[in-house]
Amino acid sequence: MHTRAVVVIALLVAWAAPARAQGLREDAAGLLADVERIVSVEQSLGWFVDRLAYEEALPAILQSVCRAPPAARVEARVELARRSRELGGSRELFLRAGRELDGKTKAALFVERQLGALDYAVARADADCPFFVEPEADFIGRQTDRNRFTLSLETGGMIQIRRTEGDWTFGGGGTARILPGYGFGGSITVLAGVEFGGGAMIRPGVQPTQLAINYFPALPLVLRLHDVSWHYDLELAPVALFQADDQDFSHGVRIGGAIGVAALRTRGFLPWAGLAVACERYFESGGRASATFLRGGLRVGLMWDP
Repeated sequence: MHTRAVVVIALLVAWAAPARAQGLREDAAGLLADVERIVSVEQSLGWFVDRLAYEEALPAILQSVCRAPPAARVEARVELARRSRELGGSRELFLRAGRELDGKTKAALFVERQLGALDYAVARADADCPFFVEPEADFIGRQTDRNRFTLSLETGGMIQIRRTEGDWTFGGGGTARILPGYGFGGSITVLAGVEFGGGAMIRPGVQPTQLAINYFPALPLVLRLHDVSWHYDLELAPVALFQADDQDFSHGVRIGGAIGVAALRTRGFLPWAGLAVACERYFESGGRASATFLRGGLRVGLMWDP
């Protein structure tokens, strides 16, 4: 897809994914999830010639195929073939749509590419799998956090706007956080942990211009919904605020969201990058008036499977 037009559609796709995999062996479902992600990333880089794309995707897919038991490889292929039959042939759908790559044609083509990439890798597994990598009886996939505990390290820069007693001001800063989490079936991840942020803001009505240095500890709880390589976050958190020259705490709450896209596994980490926004409301406390903060900026993360 060239655009992510409607987030609701993406979330429905993410919720539907486990239903399509019901009844599959755990290792076959893990292999399918890996192939889907790898082909999705390869498509995003520009898929033109099938043979060349299969060759580009081969190293990543083999890392999963080599670890998946032979029975899982067979079952994964059978499932992809079933999905392909249900969707229909992409060429026929393309002609039926007036030679247009509509949504149905793209969906069918995506599954066909997954099937072709899996077949290409399985055909080369005996010759190309390293002798020291053997099938794992408990294989659940490598390119997602499905059915496992993870540790996410996230950081980012932000711009922030504050409204206090009718006055507006702005500034910038950064955050870092550590979030243990668990992935449920490849569609949902629940994360919770600790965060610490800080930034400088212009003091309103003060001449010459002065900066207030604010610090923001928080305990975020994140619900992450996955759509292949993309994810969508909903976040709630109790937050606090103190300043470099006034260490009394003000307390508040945050509601936020984020959209991110993940790269393939690299040296045990699944990296991602995206955009995050949040609204924080601080109550009158710590000797400060109530205040509202609006934040937004780039966020990057590394998900580690210990």
